[in-house]
Amino acid sequence: MKIINSKNNPKIKYLKKIRSSNSFRKKEKKFYVEGLKELILCIESGFCIDSIYCSSKSKKILENNLIEIDYIINDIIISQILMRETEGVFGVFDEKTDQINTSKFSANELVLVLDRPEKPGNVGAIFRTFEAFGFKNIFIAETNLDIYNPIIIRSSLGAVFNLNIFKLSFDQIKQLLKKEKFKIIISDVDAEIHYSKVNLKEKIALIMGPEKSKVSNDFKKISNHTIRIPMFGKVDSLNLSVATSIILSESVNQRKIS
Repeated sequence: MKIINSKNNPKIKYLKKIRSSNSFRKKEKKFYVEGLKELILCIESGFCIDSIYCSSKSKKILENNLIEIDYIINDIIISQILMRETEGVFGVFDEKTDQINTSKFSANELVLVLDRPEKPGNVGAIFRTFEAFGFKNIFIAETNLDIYNPIIIRSSLGAVFNLNIFKLSFDQIKQLLKKEKFKIIISDVDAEIHYSKVNLKEKIALIMGPEKSKVSNDFKKISNHTIRIPMFGKVDSLNLSVATSIILSESVNQRKIS
């Protein structure tokens, strides 16, 4: 266990860069996790630890949870690294890549396809809901989004670590859905079919579009059904994570009834 008391320590500069730079995380193939609950979830999900950090006040928290500490950082300096008010603990972990060719899907699997998502906060909230409902596999289409962005980790409450998440092209997703015989369902505000009127307990690929536009025509061309969430107020659209949660909840309800 080492102690860091200088803000000019190279390790501090490295940590700030890992926390804030997507391109640096990609280059290093590592990511930053803050908060005790998130740390525990990440470790329990089998991610390899690079290093664990805490303030002197937080040392006992990690020791009580049998997490080995690599560095204790001066309380003032660590406050310059932490993104939010937490227990004062964080870690750096090695990325791991889920392999789509080793995945197996059940006869009533529901996979979520996020088409060109843009906002990490929304994506993290979707991960949290998806995992809470007991689903496992997510495809992210045509995006450079960093799934280990600290905002995604935070807004997912660490659910990102318990999911199989695949970043794929449209063609890759199309081929996979066809091969696995998924029924493809798209959410669209202009659709005529109410979301509760479609069978959501079969082998489903639910496709949700980006925040600022609709699902791409590429996906629309291969869809089996297009569904809508009805609006009765003056607002004519929902936040992406809210819309996704409504449809996932309906799927869970249908599966419980059957």
